[in-house]
Amino acid sequence: MNYYVCIDTINEEEVLVSTSEKAEKNDLVVFYDGSPYLATVLKSMDELTAITKYDGQFCEAIKVISMKTYLEKKAKEIQKAKLIRKMKEEMEIAKLEETLRKHSEDTSEMSKLYSQYKSLFEE
Repeated sequence: MNYYVCIDTINEEEVLVSTSEKAEKNDLVVFYDGSPYLATVLKSMDELTAITKYDGQFCEAIKVISMKTYLEKKAKEIQKAKLIRKMKEEMEIAKLEETLRKHSEDTSEMSKLYSQYKSLFEE
C-alpha cells in the first residue's frame, strides 16, 4: 500500500490517502469520505509515519490521475502559442518593410521615409 499526503481541492485541507497505485507530486487522487473528493498529491509517506503521525486515519483512493502527460502537453501548447505570436510579429514587420520599399520607388517623400527607417537599424 502507498500513502500520500494530499491537499483537498475544495476545502484545502490536508488529507492522508492510501492506494495500491503509484502517484507523483501534483497528480490528482479521487477518494471517498462520505462523498467523493479530489485532492492533489503533495508528497509520499511511508507506512510507519502514516500510521503514527495520522493515527491510521486515511482515506482509500478510488483513482489516481497522472498529471504528467497533461502538464507536458500544456507546456508544449504554451510554447507553440508564444512561437506563433513571435512569428506573426516578425511577418508584420517584414510586410511593412516590403511595402515601404515598394512605395519608396514611387515618391521622393516615401523614399526619404524609407531611408530614415533603414537608418534606424544600421550601426
